[in-house]
Amino acid sequence: MSRTLTGLGVSPGIAIGEPVVYENRPISTLRITIPSDQVEAEIARFSAAVTATVDNIWENRERARTEMGEEYAAIFEAHQLIATDPSFVEPVKRIIREQRVNAEWATDEVVGELVARFEALPHAHLAERKLDVLDVATQILKTLHGLDLGQLDQLDRPAILVADDLPPSKVVQLPMDRILGFALESGGPTSHTTIIARSFGIPVIVGAQGLCEAGRQSRRVALDAFEGKIVFDPEPAVEAEFASRKGEYEEQQSQLMAMRDMPSVTRDGREIAILANIDLANEVELARQWNVAGVGLYRSEFLYMQLSPNLPSERDHLEAYRAIVSAMDPHPVTIRTFDLGGRKLAREVIGPSEANPVLGLRGIRLCFSQPDFFRTQLRALICLAGEYEAGRVKIMFPLISGIEEVRIARLLVRKLTEELRGEGRAVRNDIPLGAMVEVPSSAVMARELAREVDFFSIGTNDLIQYSLAVDRSNELVARLYRPTSPAILRLIAQVVEAGRAEGIPVSMCGEMAADPLMVPVLLGIGLESFSMSPQAAPVVRALVRQLSYRESVDLARQACRMSTAREVEEFLLERLAISLAKIKIRV
Repeated sequence: MSRTLTGLGVSPGIAIGEPVVYENRPISTLRITIPSDQVEAEIARFSAAVTATVDNIWENRERARTEMGEEYAAIFEAHQLIATDPSFVEPVKRIIREQRVNAEWATDEVVGELVARFEALPHAHLAERKLDVLDVATQILKTLHGLDLGQLDQLDRPAILVADDLPPSKVVQLPMDRILGFALESGGPTSHTTIIARSFGIPVIVGAQGLCEAGRQSRRVALDAFEGKIVFDPEPAVEAEFASRKGEYEEQQSQLMAMRDMPSVTRDGREIAILANIDLANEVELARQWNVAGVGLYRSEFLYMQLSPNLPSERDHLEAYRAIVSAMDPHPVTIRTFDLGGRKLAREVIGPSEANPVLGLRGIRLCFSQPDFFRTQLRALICLAGEYEAGRVKIMFPLISGIEEVRIARLLVRKLTEELRGEGRAVRNDIPLGAMVEVPSSAVMARELAREVDFFSIGTNDLIQYSLAVDRSNELVARLYRPTSPAILRLIAQVVEAGRAEGIPVSMCGEMAADPLMVPVLLGIGLESFSMSPQAAPVVRALVRQLSYRESVDLARQACRMSTAREVEEFLLERLAISLAKIKIRV
């Protein structure tokens, strides 16, 4: 009997095949009191399990390095650090010693506390780091329980992997050439598993409950990561429909690849710059494949995540950024200073949580509150810019809410430039410094702010959230998160106009820049630079080539004059139906 489940598509594509179910079930742990004279032996047993786990992580690291590249090996280097971090290991030993309990129970207690603190973090990509802690803890617990860690490398046929959770330590064991798709009950768009799958072009759906149960009872499964739909034992007509859409998608990808060298220019000659948002260095290869004009946003916080619990050194920063800038030659790269959204990982995350983290210590505020490692990052960026011609390296500051923050940041860059020059380093004074406009106060003061910076980048994810007072991760109000709100369109228009008036470029790096329904409006508002995930670039290029700039200006004016988000949506769907149909985009 056919059964349909719905989740969130986080890596695009359509897959049809046999389901293989993997359940990474929690291990039941009993609390056992041990005699006083056995406490040290129990601690030694725990230490031995940690050592065995580290050895297993090392094997995974080497496998990842060989088969996937250095960036993915760094994931397992972080796992090694978690397994041996005193902030994890010592509390377990303390509980064993003070409460005279078994190592399994003590480990479970400490992990539960760490996971709760990760879940309290404001950003999804940070909260998802709990999966790394759970991955390491599960390996330690299985060793303590005497269980086989299990291998997934024996998969001998093409299949769709259905799992409750799939940690990186399991993904790295998979024969990726035989994986058609992933359907996961947990995970998110920035989890390590998703990042790995996306780099292989494998469709992924997360967040659909009941997948494993349905998978065990099924012989076929069809997965559509565009709609987030998973159909178990689909009827022949349904499977045929999935197969047809899969064929259309593959044909579209082939056609888009053929267009990769065509200019991103409208029918009436308006040229648009399409840039890439990247998290990991390996994504540069995909960005180059789709012929982007540069990197509009490199999220430097992923370097902190890879090296956690250690802080990256100046050399770590310099080497990571240099690899990206060199790989993108001759195109520019914009590097955003760290935006971890609260406390850092591992040791740094173990502390009191903020009452309202979304409005708390994040963005440039966090940079200022941690002057030592902000200084380290800025020194590396200044040195990096000195290695290349003017404009190749741009520095962008996140969550700017006022002019004072920009002035302080610029002053700090100037002082560090002088400091480095005094050390005999080759530095330059003309590094472009920009501000992310993602707070309503910055949008309102955009004209004045534009006189203080060299460029703007509009971060619509947060701008929409803060302007509409909607937590986009809260399912109770997520329906109110509407990019089509006339208020949002007018704020964006105000920022673009401010940039034009003061002669500075304005780009957009939020999800809105890759939304086919919004691209014509943004084009009509006057936006000339769109930054997005590399996978979205070919679709936006194809759409831009279908559009008329003059018609888009009229479209944007009418949309901005409307009163409700629904009116805007209905208007755009009606006006853009033909253009979207030509490149087979569904919205």
